[in-house]
Amino acid sequence: MAYPAALVLVGVAVFAGALLNSLSGFGFALITVPLMTIAVGPKDAVVLSAAVGLVSNSAVALRNHSEIVRPVAARLLLGSLVGMPIGVLVLSRVADRTLEVMIALAVLLAAALLASGAKLSNPRPATDVGSGLLSGMFNTSIGISGPPVVMLLAGRGMPKAAFRATSVAVFCSAGVVAVALFALAGRYDRSVLEAATVALPALPLGFLIGDRVHRRVPEERFRSLVLILMAATAVVTIGNAFAG
Repeated sequence: MAYPAALVLVGVAVFAGALLNSLSGFGFALITVPLMTIAVGPKDAVVLSAAVGLVSNSAVALRNHSEIVRPVAARLLLGSLVGMPIGVLVLSRVADRTLEVMIALAVLLAAALLASGAKLSNPRPATDVGSGLLSGMFNTSIGISGPPVVMLLAGRGMPKAAFRATSVAVFCSAGVVAVALFALAGRYDRSVLEAATVALPALPLGFLIGDRVHRRVPEERFRSLVLILMAATAVVTIGNAFAG
């Protein structure tokens, strides 16, 4: 793919991810990572999504900080901090094509779980930490940290506002650490930073539209489109992996 076309695709991915993130409190990486993988390759996609996602999650977290369920968020973050160094090690040792397939399969699994409404039944504090650990490992290896947190919070039966605020608070805090770990590992080279700079203007537009949709449209009406988009991007990512 030509470099200008790749940047356009990265911008589209960031817009779609920010819209979904603002709407529901999760899903930024589920959309951006597979699309960015097509544009810049899987490893750059993971670190690029982490950097831009940190900005997106921070905006949503600041806007909704009063709704955060802090004890649950703290336990999730504790587990995530343990899991993220493991994920960085995986990222450094897995081949690009294998990582592409892992990303696509993770998105397909997440779409299936969201469609089925799967959740953890009667989660305990230790379950919060365990879910956070899985989320942290996925965050820095395949760039997709949401499903363990989403299943955990759904199992706790949180109201819509608390669900969104708590999830983005975890992703924002973990994102700071993930970006630092990637920087220490030398993952932010010139091409990644250029792509991030070009894509950033798409964030506020996606955030504003998602926030308006959140207040005016029931999430259920948006959910089917999101699931279809996730499945489509995953299939395209797998096709790109085997075509390369």
